[in-house]
Amino acid sequence: MPLSGAQESIDIATGEWPPYTSASLPQDGYVNHVVRSAFGEMGIQVSFIYQPWARSYEGAKKGDYAATSYWYQDPKHQADFLLSTPLTKEKVVFFRRKSGRPLHWDELADFDDLRIGLSRSYTYTQALWEYANANPHRISVVNTDTQNIKMLLLERIDLFPVQELVGWNLVHGLFAPEQANRIETLQPPLSEKTGHLLFPKRNAGSERWRDLFNRGLDKLKKKGLLEQYREDLIMGGYARPGEDE
Repeated sequence: MPLSGAQESIDIATGEWPPYTSASLPQDGYVNHVVRSAFGEMGIQVSFIYQPWARSYEGAKKGDYAATSYWYQDPKHQADFLLSTPLTKEKVVFFRRKSGRPLHWDELADFDDLRIGLSRSYTYTQALWEYANANPHRISVVNTDTQNIKMLLLERIDLFPVQELVGWNLVHGLFAPEQANRIETLQPPLSEKTGHLLFPKRNAGSERWRDLFNRGLDKLKKKGLLEQYREDLIMGGYARPGEDE
């Protein structure tokens, strides 16, 4: 730890993923609020560097940042990163336009006559990527979930997977009620994932940063602050100023 009362500071690469991470949200969104607070418990100041997700990931992997916030647990991260204690537990579901088709699906083959949108560099499931590779004529890959929602409403795709709360945040934040009411979700979820900070193995200090963060996160939990932040998330406390909760 620093001497003479000096405070350490670190840069963390991140991106836009409201209500969890965003430069335009209160406290930089729910997850980044937790990240800043956990490090703050350990006397460490955090600056978030916002950029496209793929750039954040690659920059962190090269060691340009202390960490990147945040990513779903996936075996592909293990070669280059140390993972923090889980920050979130989330469901990824398929969003679609309302129709007379069943609201339940059993296997990806149920979508064989549909067009699926995906967002570039996002973590889905191995099974979905294998399906996409086997059916490229049914797959559209764009840069953001916002683009996929627009394509869904324009009937250029039929469904796409996204974290449930993120998807509804985008739908209700970007579109008029009559458009938002055209959207529904399918069950069961495509996946249930935990979200983590990733610390690059290339950096000699990463193990220390991870351990400090995990300790700070545990302090937040013991103080009841994690539960408070979670309640704020559910109640719309991380909505953009002026946005309906």
